[in-house]
Amino acid sequence: MHKEMDKDPASIREFFINKGYTFCNPAMTIPADIVMNFMGEDVRNRLLFTSSPGGDELCLRPDFTLPLAISYINNELQSNKFVYDGYAFRFPSINEKTRYCPEFRQIGIENFGDKNKIDAEGDVISQAYEILSSFYDDHLEIKISDISMFYQLLDHLNIDTHLFNRFRRLYWRGLSATEIKDSIKKIINTRFDIKPRLDLIEEYKNNNLSSIAFIQKLAGSDDLSVFSGRQPDDIVKRYIDKSELSNNNAINDTVIEQITEFLSIKGNISKITQLLDNFQKKYHIDFAEGIENLENRIKILRKNQIPTDMIEFNATLSRKVEYYTGLVFEVRMRNKNKNEPIAIGGRYDKIFEQLGSKDPIPAVGCSIYVDRLLFDEGNNES
Repeated sequence: MHKEMDKDPASIREFFINKGYTFCNPAMTIPADIVMNFMGEDVRNRLLFTSSPGGDELCLRPDFTLPLAISYINNELQSNKFVYDGYAFRFPSINEKTRYCPEFRQIGIENFGDKNKIDAEGDVISQAYEILSSFYDDHLEIKISDISMFYQLLDHLNIDTHLFNRFRRLYWRGLSATEIKDSIKKIINTRFDIKPRLDLIEEYKNNNLSSIAFIQKLAGSDDLSVFSGRQPDDIVKRYIDKSELSNNNAINDTVIEQITEFLSIKGNISKITQLLDNFQKKYHIDFAEGIENLENRIKILRKNQIPTDMIEFNATLSRKVEYYTGLVFEVRMRNKNKNEPIAIGGRYDKIFEQLGSKDPIPAVGCSIYVDRLLFDEGNNES
């Protein structure tokens, strides 16, 4: 139940302003190619596109992180801590219960450039929990993970770049450990029915062939209508990945089981440190930094009076955008796991370098979905 059913969501924005965040309403549209580089497959299929008067392809902002990061890197913002309140645009997924139209209101915060990373992360989680508690009393729970440890495991297993990227995409789809295991096996068992066109692949890698020309030569036709809805770059990348996997025998059942075992780590935060320590000792991998970071985040949350029995670690916790690099978290109604999270967030330190920054810029943030915040079981209130 809501603590105050008539509480105005605008109070969330004011709460963050009082915490030192500067209100900002970033651009409504973003160059489409930038969005496509950062969104996962599920989100890419639900984006809204338009064209500028000059013919450039644009995308209505699917979230606020990307347009804020673009404005920040272009020196259009004078602060480094921002709160936003407005509408983002993407079609709802088939499982969403709280909205039926592509626009949805988000209120959230971004912290760019703070080198005290763990403190900044602890503040973002604690502040999100604090304001949401004013709506839901103590009927909330926090789920938390750290994607950097999964990446570290793949590096430890000497997973090549192509498989690394495939496994990473599986993770971002939000699959369970068992579903990821089955998908990995399917990838490994993939074989070409016919010999791959290594000549075209070499031409493409030498930048002598565009993605469209590659597909046209491969298909023996200029008609690309059969690939409607799929980006040429994605088609070519998947073809090359598949060709290089066809003779790859480096991944065996032992490696798959090790990945699955890690992704199966979940439970109340009080016992997770021991589970992660057991895993690193068993497989001789150094998770010391990740475990220390996790412990320090929890210390901050405890200091901010968040009960540890409301915090759960889940190694498969993910977002459907691909720019997160470390901490991932969400806040949900307790004991209602089938519901979508009310708030999601995490760390995404690489986003600025991918946007062209010469220097790394630490970044962490959180978004609150207003439609989910106001949604009561059996009553879609918006």
